[in-house]
Amino acid sequence: MTYPNLERVLGKTLLMKNSSHPYYKWIMKSKDSKEKSFLQRLDNYLETVNPLLHTKRIPSNLRNSEQFISTYYELEVGCYLLNQGFEVDFEHNLPVEIGNHKTPDVFVIKENIIVEVKKLSQSDEVEMGIKSGKVFKFNSPNRVKDRISDELGKYSRRGIKYPLVVMLCKDVIDPPILTPDDLEAVLFCRSDRGIFAGGKFHLTYDVDYEGLYYVDNGRQADILSGVGLWRDKPMCFFENPNVNRYGKIPRGKILDFLKSF
Repeated sequence: MTYPNLERVLGKTLLMKNSSHPYYKWIMKSKDSKEKSFLQRLDNYLETVNPLLHTKRIPSNLRNSEQFISTYYELEVGCYLLNQGFEVDFEHNLPVEIGNHKTPDVFVIKENIIVEVKKLSQSDEVEMGIKSGKVFKFNSPNRVKDRISDELGKYSRRGIKYPLVVMLCKDVIDPPILTPDDLEAVLFCRSDRGIFAGGKFHLTYDVDYEGLYYVDNGRQADILSGVGLWRDKPMCFFENPNVNRYGKIPRGKILDFLKSF
């Protein structure tokens, strides 16, 4: 089994000498392994997007061992959008008020929407817990919150006036333990209020939200349009009710697509 598009991008030197690169390790796996399936999908995505790649950003990232899998997910999300009829750019120079420009992972042309694609892999504590064979504690929601906050830090105070979507992708090789409910808790952290009346407990209509979307009365994340959990079962997308006016995704095809998750 060969991967001509991937091999062309990686180059002969890397394929022959970089034994630490995932490709070098995975090419020796069995034909039906998840690693070989990953490589085949990546090769297909590269064939699709090749006409759109005019700079060295994607090829350079694929040659980097640390960025190889993350770049795969950028291509997967971008190709999925292409298949849905959207025009995308993997090399868009986004003008910002502070600094010269920024290149989003995926930029949806016409709709002018920034999509940052973040890989979620298994944490060290989960890996050690699984290997121990014992009951163990882990806190995936906190890791997710940190990942989203990192993206906010890249765009905050830079004058971004486009909708910003963060798409979280579970690593298919080392998947994290994370559910849509976990993600919803991170973003909203809903607390219901109740009272005792007539000797019984009743929920009231008062609800408190303390999640990422509501920190500092929503100002901390007001540039964030929404967060999705990519290709999960069920897939999900949570809009930010406190997004500023520039980040509000207009009603239409792209919002319908995101909500169809």
